[in-house]
Amino acid sequence: MTAIFLKKSVATINGKTYCNYKIVESYRTDGKVKHRILFTLGALSDEQAERMRLAVGAYSNPDIIVSKTDDIVVTKHSAYLDVAVMHHLWEDWRFDGFFKEDYWVQAMVTNRAVNPVSKVGVSDWLCQTALPACMDLDPARVDPYEIYRSLDRLSKQESELQGFLYRKLQQRYPDDKDAFFYDLTSTYFEGGSCVIATLGYSRDHRPACEQIVIALMITSSGYPFYWRVLPGNTQDITTIDGLVQDVKERFGLETCTVVFDRGLVSTGNLAILEGKEWSYISCLDRDEVGNLEFFQSAIPKAVTPNDYEEVITRREFLPYDDSRLLYLKEYRGEDRRYILSFDVGRFLTERQLQLQKLDHAKKWISEKNQLLSQAKKARKLDALQQEIRDVLRRKKVKKFLHVEIAPDTCVAVNKKGKQRTVETFRLSYAIDDAALDKEQRLHGVTCFITNLPDDLFPAREVLSWYRRKNKVEEAFHEIKSNLDLRPVFLTRAQRVRAHVTICILAYFFYNHMEIRLKQHLPKLSCEDALRILKECQINRISLGPGKTKLGITQVSLPQKEILDALDAGGVAEPKLVKRLLKKAENWL
Repeated sequence: MTAIFLKKSVATINGKTYCNYKIVESYRTDGKVKHRILFTLGALSDEQAERMRLAVGAYSNPDIIVSKTDDIVVTKHSAYLDVAVMHHLWEDWRFDGFFKEDYWVQAMVTNRAVNPVSKVGVSDWLCQTALPACMDLDPARVDPYEIYRSLDRLSKQESELQGFLYRKLQQRYPDDKDAFFYDLTSTYFEGGSCVIATLGYSRDHRPACEQIVIALMITSSGYPFYWRVLPGNTQDITTIDGLVQDVKERFGLETCTVVFDRGLVSTGNLAILEGKEWSYISCLDRDEVGNLEFFQSAIPKAVTPNDYEEVITRREFLPYDDSRLLYLKEYRGEDRRYILSFDVGRFLTERQLQLQKLDHAKKWISEKNQLLSQAKKARKLDALQQEIRDVLRRKKVKKFLHVEIAPDTCVAVNKKGKQRTVETFRLSYAIDDAALDKEQRLHGVTCFITNLPDDLFPAREVLSWYRRKNKVEEAFHEIKSNLDLRPVFLTRAQRVRAHVTICILAYFFYNHMEIRLKQHLPKLSCEDALRILKECQINRISLGPGKTKLGITQVSLPQKEILDALDAGGVAEPKLVKRLLKKAENWL
């Protein structure tokens, strides 16, 4: 094997240094490397020598291409670093072992995380990225209609997949098996219907759209591992019994602690959990708090901004911490603990807002009387009653502000100056002081409920756990916004369930990235990290007529920091990049 290179010879004559250059070929004979001179070039300037070195190198190495500057243009960009990182995480969690034969699931999950498109568009998106090279997939064999059959298969794997997730999480986070967060949300349909989609309470404020309900359980670290897709008219409070049975069967959890929102609290649900020896932490609805036997003695009358400190001290509320902005007092039932909290900041805000809304309602009544006294035609009682109900409900004063409607008349004058009597009404109001006092006693007050033993879980820790339930609310926000769960356009029930599963798996990786970034780059969100990674792409470079080459955008320092934080530095190693570019040469 021979190699050609530029050789420099230096000689000193009479104190003066001379440099001469030759083009030399190296070759091996009898086990020894020898050189033969091909051309003698003589003396060259440093610039001439560098140009000649590049020219000789290009001749000897087919990977080196020499072109004029004007000939070099980038003709195409394709996704690289963001999908490569997602592939790394996919393999790191061993999803490649679970979905051995179904590349579409990885494609859909990756797409949902980095650049959500419709299911029919995933095929085109996939073939414009480096993901097929990462998966050793030939894009020419991609059948765009296979994606729907993949959704059907995924729907049948839901239970098995959830068991797989739970086992993997227990291996990595063995301390997370004792407490979970549970909640429900809804998402709506557009452009079609589904047998499990119905009208119901819409958390997306789309009451006219059919919807489904999604129940989700996550670990204390935020990883989703259990979910159910339910009919759109499912009431949250009815899901606890099925939850307990399902979780016990799928994961063998005989006992655990579940943290859930106040909307799921009922006497029956608490009894179900206690009967199954499950622990729980939740919160009572405000109306229920006012009916508790001990509440009258805890806060016998509404406190004011001037005396709340004296009242809560006299009633033996204890400060949550040194800031003295939150106070606690615990009461015990037969098998349950009730922890009353008084939040100073929320109390002041709620009291101010209530007084403002009360003033606004009084002002509206005064302005309405002015309009009624100037009526040009008879007013309808039913319409006026509905308007009053809407205002009182919107101002949140209907419990203690009562409006009376009395018949009245006014004189109307037409354009010709003729007068006539018009039947109208006049409004008056009265405030129910007892009802107002009952409402104001609840300002700043929350009542937490649990059956956890107080020697192991003091009141402060119970509150801390309940506050952390916002992790499941954050999961719903991410799934709906960044991962495009809604609206749903699929119509077959099994494919709708699979679509939900794809979005939840994408959030699984979102949460994992958030945890890693919080440890190493705390100011960077997952969305921002993916956006930064997305800037490193595969580029198709034209070097003149008939000359093209694939290369990647140079990895920047912020991108390297993200790769290190995610323990994914290997995806940018030159050997791996070169191998992937070689695979992608045929389609990118």
